[in-house]
Amino acid sequence: MKLGKRLFNRKKRKFILFVILAIFGLSLLKSKFAPEFSLKKPNISCHYEKTVSYLRILQNNSTLPSKSIFFHDTSCSGNLTARQSCAIESATRAHPDWQINVIYSSPISYNIKGVSQLKRFKNVKFWRLHIDDFSIGTPLENLVKSDLLKNCRYGVERTLDVLKYLTLYKWGGIFIDLDMIVGRPLGSLARNWAAREDNEVIAEAILAFSRDSVGRIISENAVRHIQSNYKNSDWCSSPNTMTKVLQNSCSTSEATYMSSATCNGFEVYGQQFFYPLPKEKAHEYFMRRELGIHNAYTYYLWGQDTKKYKLVRDSPYSKLARHYCPMTYQLFEHYLGLY
Repeated sequence: MKLGKRLFNRKKRKFILFVILAIFGLSLLKSKFAPEFSLKKPNISCHYEKTVSYLRILQNNSTLPSKSIFFHDTSCSGNLTARQSCAIESATRAHPDWQINVIYSSPISYNIKGVSQLKRFKNVKFWRLHIDDFSIGTPLENLVKSDLLKNCRYGVERTLDVLKYLTLYKWGGIFIDLDMIVGRPLGSLARNWAAREDNEVIAEAILAFSRDSVGRIISENAVRHIQSNYKNSDWCSSPNTMTKVLQNSCSTSEATYMSSATCNGFEVYGQQFFYPLPKEKAHEYFMRRELGIHNAYTYYLWGQDTKKYKLVRDSPYSKLARHYCPMTYQLFEHYLGLY
């Protein structure tokens, strides 16, 4: 009797251990193969709100100059952060003869800190965009109508991808991420270009597509790539649109060898000109030290990877902001490092 009871208890313990290990194993598989479902999805319903906006609506038939720079905010925060203000101001100061378009895909408050100051620059235009109307008649209309962006773990980022490529597809110009400081004018560069993030990836925080045949082909290929791949399970978490588009457009599939000579006139610049600090060293922007970086066109701060860092006096970021966005530096000095 006691022997049978011991055998029963032993089998029971083995069964419980098996269940625990099975649950643990399934959780690992879920996090590895379906990461887009492992974290809470952001609420991006603001992109579809049709509330009255005091900003002018950017429509499909809006006329924009060929010298246009675009910033997109898809965060649903409804405000303007210090870093965003610095990005806009630095681009504006470097390009007085370009139109700087700051585009919100959600309603924003009327009295946002920094907006009135940026409006002092005559070439800065603030817009509101309705994503569902904006996508009508484009290859990405069905994507926007679907619930994929709403259900995506990276819905904010993928919405930004959709809007920046559609914007360049419609008008051409230069897209700049709101976490980037512009240090030099971009007008002297090639008409169509991107830059490497490293030896394998073409980065997407700054892109230039003109209205000529080269720009039209690349912008359409980018939009078509998203159209063809958004239903795939990995598009939400890792799109790498430009890398894949250029791998299909250039005579080489290796980012290191991509250039205007190998990419039919589309230029690919080195990392040092636009991303002088790689992601793994981004924290050095906020340390009290010298980086020895000179002549970069832009300085990318790597968004989410540095969002919790605060401004440190005499840090590289402090010096860059003081020089390239002095108005923002004075207005947001105590909050400037925060994303």
